[in-house]
Amino acid sequence: MSKTVEVIIGGTGHEITRSKFTNEEFDKINVYCKENDTDIESVLTDGLEDILEDRGMWYDCDDLGHFSGGNLGCKIYVSVGDSEYEFETKDTEIEEDYSNIYPKFKGGRMVSFVTWEKGQMHSCEFEIGDEEEFDIKKLKLVVSHIETPDSYYEIIKEMFYNGEALNGDGFGDTTGKAFDIEIEEECDCDDEEEEISKDESNGPMVGSSGEFGGETKISSK
Repeated sequence: MSKTVEVIIGGTGHEITRSKFTNEEFDKINVYCKENDTDIESVLTDGLEDILEDRGMWYDCDDLGHFSGGNLGCKIYVSVGDSEYEFETKDTEIEEDYSNIYPKFKGGRMVSFVTWEKGQMHSCEFEIGDEEEFDIKKLKLVVSHIETPDSYYEIIKEMFYNGEALNGDGFGDTTGKAFDIEIEEECDCDDEEEEISKDESNGPMVGSSGEFGGETKISSK
C-alpha cells in the first residue's frame, strides 16, 4: 500500500534565455529600426522573425542557455492525504549548480531575456509507503546560479525526494510581472571557450509569451 504526496512550489521566479547575436544580425536590426521608426526593444521582444529568418520569439533565443523556475524565496506546499504542510526552501537540502553561471563566447553580443513570474512554479506527485511519514529533509532542490550583465539569479530547476528525481507536470500557471532585455558587448574570451552547450533540461514556462502586464526595460552593458 502507498499514499500520494503532492509538492507545489509557489511564489516568484523567472524564465531566462540567453543568445549570441552576431554583429551582422545587429546591423540588420538597426537598419530595420531606422527604416520603420521603431526601437530595438520592440524588435527583440516581438518581431525578430520578421527581420532574421533564422530567429523566432525571444523564448526560442536560447543557444546560450534556457532556465525557468522559482527562486529560493518560494514556499513549499505539501499535501499527504488530508494533511497539508507549508515549508521554506531552507528546510530542504540544496544542491548548488554553477555549471551555467555565465556563458563564454567569441564575437558578437549576448542578449539576455528575463521575465519575472508569479504563481505556481513547480508541481509534482509521488508515492511513499502507507506507513511512511513525509520528511522535508529528504526533499532536495537543485538550484542553478545564473548571472546576467545587471543581475544574479538563483533558480530551482529540479527536485528529488529520497534520491529519486521528481518528474511532475512541469511548471504551473504563472503571471508575467515584468520583462527585461540585457545586451552585453563582445566577450573577450579564448577561442577554445567559444562553444557553449545549451541547457536543454528546461523548456519554456507554461503561459510564457512576449506580452506582460508589467514594465519592460532594456539595458546595455
